[in-house]
Amino acid sequence: MAKLKGELKKKINQLLKFDLLIIDELGYLPMNKQGMHNLFQLINARYEYRSIILTTNKEFTHWGEFFFDGNVAVPIVDRIIHHSHIFMLGGESYRLKSKLNN
Repeated sequence: MAKLKGELKKKINQLLKFDLLIIDELGYLPMNKQGMHNLFQLINARYEYRSIILTTNKEFTHWGEFFFDGNVAVPIVDRIIHHSHIFMLGGESYRLKSKLNN
């Protein structure tokens, strides 16, 4: 377990070197307990230190659905939205629209 913690810390430190981290399609796949823990550690390490762009099709109120534990979604969302600019885009899927037009 200590080895895994050391590897996680090493990977997070590597990701802290970048001024901007882009996480695309968060929530597309369900997250297990370890993945949720790793994401929290990454976001917590970058909180108020480095920028993150995060994309998802899920509203904040539904984040508990793809996390192993809905209670962990609250501190993750809290850190993400604290100093954020939120863009809520709506509309139809451009992929579906393109397919229907062909």
